[in-house]
Amino acid sequence: MLSDGAPCGVSVRRLHCRSCGVGWLPPFEAARLPRRTFGDAYALGAAPPTAADLARAGGYAGRIAALWNRAPPATVLDVGCGNGALMAALGILWPAARFRGVEPAPRVAAAARLGGNPVSRSLRPGMRASLVVSVNVIEHTPDPLGFLRSLRRAVAPGGAALLICPDGALPWLELLMADHRWSFTPAALAGLAAQAGFMVERNDPAPGGFQALALRPVSGRPTAPQRRAFMSPGPRRSYLGAWRALDGILDARSAGGGRRVCFGVGEVTRLLRMQAPKSWSRVAALTADDAAGAQGLGRPFLAPADLRPDDELLLAVRPGAQPAVAARLGERHAVLRWDDVLAR
Repeated sequence: MLSDGAPCGVSVRRLHCRSCGVGWLPPFEAARLPRRTFGDAYALGAAPPTAADLARAGGYAGRIAALWNRAPPATVLDVGCGNGALMAALGILWPAARFRGVEPAPRVAAAARLGGNPVSRSLRPGMRASLVVSVNVIEHTPDPLGFLRSLRRAVAPGGAALLICPDGALPWLELLMADHRWSFTPAALAGLAAQAGFMVERNDPAPGGFQALALRPVSGRPTAPQRRAFMSPGPRRSYLGAWRALDGILDARSAGGGRRVCFGVGEVTRLLRMQAPKSWSRVAALTADDAAGAQGLGRPFLAPADLRPDDELLLAVRPGAQPAVAARLGERHAVLRWDDVLAR
């Protein structure tokens, strides 16, 4: 699956570096993907920000403000700005700042421009800002070192770059996104940033499986990469193997008989559709606390109040959230959960 929820139609293999822990999609595998990831068809963020987009961006904005931890920046450049939700959230925190975005996906860039900030399709020479931010972008790039060097050139004197991306130290859902070319451990990403001419001021885990780096440009020769301790590929193999086995496990656990309704309409629902097709084929309808995101899943949406007592609810939320959801729904319905198979 691609990050916008579209199916790939092909299976791809990832490689694993035992010395630094990086996982990556080699070019010969990336070439098998059916379309250019950030082209006209890319759908994630291709509409103005929803309330859910703004809420999520608000969490990132708070994280960025804490990492910045100084007077508000005069200028902010958001590289990979999506539909502009993060610029809007940061604008609430820093109303005097001037914002500019970079977004290669045409429809997504058009949605971002509706927020009133200039948005370019690429990061061009001469674009500079006091604060350069990039959220969930570097894992998609074919050349992450080149990408970091371009961010360094965009930082104005006295400024900094703030980078947030998935934390690859522990395997989780991001490994299943075919357009995630890279899965970085914190140590590997810090070493790459040093090669690009940054001093890593902070490298902190962020909530939900992400990591956040505060990067300061330094002069002189970039730091040479450091040798890393051995890192086994076993956890990643086991994690992906558990996803391959999930369809059969869900089939064995199902009580059968009643109507199956999928609880969830987001990223995990789309992953289940791809990774557990037999279980998905039994889903008659969708339900969730919010219908946003239900479009394109090919099933009717039911409000929770319209569920029947004999409905079997297949949980399609992140494993960490399944115990709380099951406790809320389990008194009224049979609940099919799988957080003991996949912890993340």
